Amino acid sequence: MKEQTSAVILASGFSTRMQTDKCFLTYEGQTFLNRTVELAREAGLFEVIVVVRPEQYVNCHFPEDVKVVINRKALQGQSAAVKLGTVEATGQHLLFLPIDQPNLTKELLRKIADRGRSDKIVFPVYHNHPTTPIFFGNDFIEELLKVTGDEGGRSVRDRFPESWRAIFTQEAQLVDIDTPESYHELLHCNEPVSC
Repeated sequence: MKEQTSAVILASGFSTRMQTDKCFLTYEGQTFLNRTVELAREAGLFEVIVVVRPEQYVNCHFPEDVKVVINRKALQGQSAAVKLGTVEATGQHLLFLPIDQPNLTKELLRKIADRGRSDKIVFPVYHNHPTTPIFFGNDFIEELLKVTGDEGGRSVRDRFPESWRAIFTQEAQLVDIDTPESYHELLHCNEPVSC
């Protein structure tokens, strides 16, 4: 299924809790954004799409096979990025990735995509809560195009629990780096969960 799945990297947020653009934070010699792009490419997905704001794009350097989508409506919330990525995708299915989970592995991305089907929504579970990345089979594309404000793909996921396929996995790779404190822990402990 991964060969039919477009990776959509949602990178056009404003990182308000971090107080600086998370895309350009570095970890193990790479920016969060470049790390996520490389991860998606290595996972063997159909294509990689990155949604960024215009002011971010000037600082981005991606391989030629990465499709860049400029989000000029980022102030409208995460839904704008979700809709742009959905429209630009040419794969049959979608896998949405954040840029603030720098410990994700290509094995997890492959597992999520391979568990997917047209009528399934696949996501990892962390501390009994659904989290990202999240796969949407093509049955949900029309629903993704209707999201508004900051609701993003989670609102679609939450409306269709009968379509869920949850993947339970090690927690370290699912930790979001959303605050200066969590970034500090990542850099100094290399295990933000248990430092």
